[in-house]
Amino acid sequence: MTESASNPQHHSSATRKSLSERIAARIQQQTDASTAARNRSVFISLREDIQQAVTDGWSLLAIWQVLFDEQRVTFTYQAFRRYARQLIDSPTVEPNYQSRHAAKPAQTPTATTRPFAFNPTPAKEHLL
Repeated sequence: MTESASNPQHHSSATRKSLSERIAARIQQQTDASTAARNRSVFISLREDIQQAVTDGWSLLAIWQVLFDEQRVTFTYQAFRRYARQLIDSPTVEPNYQSRHAAKPAQTPTATTRPFAFNPTPAKEHLL
């Protein structure tokens, strides 16, 4: 037995698909995978091509139309846009991390703003 055959981690990273691509391929082969999981896996498998087309200036609608006509995607344009927003526009591991931990600018009241104070007795100059 050769070293590469006995050690599955020995494969060259250039010839191996990324983990994300392997997960997407596995989901596409599963007969019990949900429709959403299948659609997401299809988008992920096409993500680099889609991202390149967006970078080249093509609209998401034009990209979706071509992929839909070629039957490479079978889901709606709305789902396609959602995947693009989630997986291309902001593909962070923790999407809410920045919004939760971002330093909020201190709000200093300006000279013209003052807090509301209810006065049950109206001022005479404000009455008609």
